[in-house]
Amino acid sequence: MNIVSNVDEYKEVLKKINNNFFSNLYILNSEEIFFLNDFTNQIKKIIPDELKDLNQYVFYGNEIKIEDVIISAKKFPMLGDKQLIIIKEGAKLFKKIEYLISHIKSIPNSTILVFCMDGININYNKTEIKTLINYGSIYDFKKIYDNKISSWIKYLAERRGFNINFKTCELIKERTGNNLSKVNIELDKVTLNIINNEINDKIIIEHFGVNNDYNLFELQNEIGKKNIKKVFMISNYFTNNSSYSIQQILSALHNYFSNIFQIHSLKNNNPKSLSQNLGLNYYFVNDYINASKNYNIKDVVKIIRIIKKYDLKSKGINYDGNSNNLINQLVTEITS
Repeated sequence: MNIVSNVDEYKEVLKKINNNFFSNLYILNSEEIFFLNDFTNQIKKIIPDELKDLNQYVFYGNEIKIEDVIISAKKFPMLGDKQLIIIKEGAKLFKKIEYLISHIKSIPNSTILVFCMDGININYNKTEIKTLINYGSIYDFKKIYDNKISSWIKYLAERRGFNINFKTCELIKERTGNNLSKVNIELDKVTLNIINNEINDKIIIEHFGVNNDYNLFELQNEIGKKNIKKVFMISNYFTNNSSYSIQQILSALHNYFSNIFQIHSLKNNNPKSLSQNLGLNYYFVNDYINASKNYNIKDVVKIIRIIKKYDLKSKGINYDGNSNNLINQLVTEITS
């Protein structure tokens, strides 16, 4: 069983496919649909376009029986060297794992069988699962946390042949969150009409309608610097233009101050070490270190409590006013 939680691990997974090193059986499990779709799109490339109608099959687990899957899997390809069978939403069929195991030995090497599961709980200590591992590959793709998403954006852009820096990745992240499927779609749109091979701030600002001076990245950056005047310029802009929901702002600031809390806890200001231990992008580590000098650990604990209080208010608990007004109230309490 392979747990995949970062870009480098995912590259290794795809590298095996690109080098024509295949398993007979793949079990893919993830609540992040991007991984299921992207992996299957990559492995589909092994079947030439002219042979796809003959040697490539896509079934849905709620529309086919496991017995029929095995019958198809035991067949040899018509022309070509490989046949590919992909089972989407395969959780229902996976419950009949014993039947799959009893027939796995008789599936020819020319068949590649892929089961896609939407983030189900798999007990990897079960004997049946261990048996499957002997015959194939099981990949558990973990959901990507906010502090790792910029690395994925950079990877997906570079995979398309485009250069992008981490600040621009942060601008994209503000609009997509940690939804890799959405990131992928937006990158397709963004790169459609780019003449050169660079995705820069200007392109993203025009695409998403983001203001380069008034965005979430700049808000947390100016709060970290204790640049009160600029903080309120940005928060007023958010309030007047409905640029971001209060939930987006709260989530971003909670992640930001949680990272500062971790820096205080580690008592280590070595940028490389912090980047590795906290999963922070090295490009931004010094900004966090400087912010930790402006906010001691007591300040940070207080601010995280303030953020949680405003999260409740934003949901109508102990507050019945306009949620837009909460933005200025929030930054007032944080910076006071």
